[in-house]
Amino acid sequence: MTDRPPLGRRLLGLLTGLVAVAALLAAGISWVTLSRPFDPPQLAALTVDASSDPPNLPRYPGAITVLTYHGVSDTDASATTLSRRTFAEHLATLAAAGYRTVRLSEVRDALAGGADRLPERPLLLTFDDGSLTTWTTVDPVLRAYGFTAVAFLTTGRIVAPGTPSAFLSTRQVRDMADSGRWEFGSHTDALHDWVPVAGDIQPALTNQILVDGRPETLDRWRRRVGADLERSQRFFLRVLGHRVDAFAYPYGEAGRLSNSPEIARELPVLLERAGFSLAFTGENVPGGHVNAASGASPRWLLPRIGVRRSTSVDGLVTMIHRSVPTAVPRDLTAVPWLGVPGRCAVQPARIQVAVDSEGAGECRLDEVNTSQWRDYTLSVEVDGIRPGVSAVVSVRDGAGAGHRGAVEVLIGRRELTIRQQVGDGPTATLVRASRRTPARGLLRIEVRQDRITVHPPGAPPVTAAFDNRLHEGGVVFSLTGPAGTTIGYHAPTLAPSS
Repeated sequence: MTDRPPLGRRLLGLLTGLVAVAALLAAGISWVTLSRPFDPPQLAALTVDASSDPPNLPRYPGAITVLTYHGVSDTDASATTLSRRTFAEHLATLAAAGYRTVRLSEVRDALAGGADRLPERPLLLTFDDGSLTTWTTVDPVLRAYGFTAVAFLTTGRIVAPGTPSAFLSTRQVRDMADSGRWEFGSHTDALHDWVPVAGDIQPALTNQILVDGRPETLDRWRRRVGADLERSQRFFLRVLGHRVDAFAYPYGEAGRLSNSPEIARELPVLLERAGFSLAFTGENVPGGHVNAASGASPRWLLPRIGVRRSTSVDGLVTMIHRSVPTAVPRDLTAVPWLGVPGRCAVQPARIQVAVDSEGAGECRLDEVNTSQWRDYTLSVEVDGIRPGVSAVVSVRDGAGAGHRGAVEVLIGRRELTIRQQVGDGPTATLVRASRRTPARGLLRIEVRQDRITVHPPGAPPVTAAFDNRLHEGGVVFSLTGPAGTTIGYHAPTLAPSS
């Protein structure tokens, strides 16, 4: 009689066999999935009807509104990726407001003085990194609205056709170029990354990185960056048949925050050597404002307004409003001010500032782009100067001009002080002069280039030179004194200096 294995052993063998078969099936499915060409189709364009009351966005003749997008997807919840609905709402609003997209050649012409050939409301749409969604999701919406765009590619992330990736393939890049809707620029080849530097982590393009534990030399930085730019250009030559001349700095950082002061000056040299003629900053949503690009914009620092997932249509409209400079107003009470109860009260022809119980008091402009307020003369009658209470007037204030700092004039009963603050640096006194000032009188302040002349009430003028980085900006009225004290500024006017 033949011995049979125990039932438990037979069941174990059967189970082992089933597991082996399942593993083979899973491996087969994985092999088929991975070996199958990855070429997702374009999605149908999601469009929306524009509001029946489109925003009345201001015209800025000769300037181009430039927007920065990244991905557009309903499955990627990252901060840089817009939902399909929000993106469609953005483009519908821009189209209804009369914006028309322009090409990079028109940007170059505008910088060279040919801005008169731009459409009435010119728009440049840019998309950074080379996300797959620029082809699958964005391109159909561009086609629906008749818009064009520029894709700034991190070329080292672009894959071969059929390769699973969150980034574009070379076939998709060619298809985008063939559509006529897309132009291309470089976002570096492999330097869109954060890397270790001495004591920190910073963008790889604009910093001297650590090599064997030591900061690289400036010459080694030049070779590293130059080689990367050349690799990026070789990609475009291979895929498109030509080099590109537009560049976008990773993270929008052009060297201002570099760990080497030479890098901001050296980058344009390397870019030009690699064949670029335009470079764009700006990826993040601006905290204040970003100017529209114009003939006054440096070609290596062309400004862009960053857009994020949280950017609503109203938020986009607000940022575009901020990008249009406000002309120097004759009557300062006619422009918007932040009316803070207990601190700032603005009436026709009169501004009154008070110190509240917390010791603060100032009147500051509200969302006024002062980037073209350069050389001007401020005239105002000041009322309320007395012992312990001084009028304080700031000029070239950068809150509405894209820089930090201001030149500040303090007028007390017996002393006049002119001081400056640049960036986040300390306040520095430029002049302190003995000047006897009446309680009420006409104050005149002239700013021209890097000099300020103060004509205090009933006293000789005082002149000082200030840092030329404070080359533009608006006006702030404030005071020093105990809680409950006030200063009145009557009939404040500005006149451009000739």
